[in-house]
Amino acid sequence: MTEPNPIVTAIVWKLDEDLREAWEERAAVLEFDAGLSRELAECLALLDLIRMRPADVLQRLN
Repeated sequence: MTEPNPIVTAIVWKLDEDLREAWEERAAVLEFDAGLSRELAECLALLDLIRMRPADVLQRLN
């Protein structure tokens, strides 16, 4: 098992509960339904969350 990406981890820690739940759900779908590694699924889930809710995510990073 690979370690989580430190950049993804740092960003996810700054998300609120709602955004983190959306990220976790998307990562799980990508991992189990698409057959991706957990690390790749988490990275892509974060990119997808930023794409879908850019203002919400960027607000948490400031």
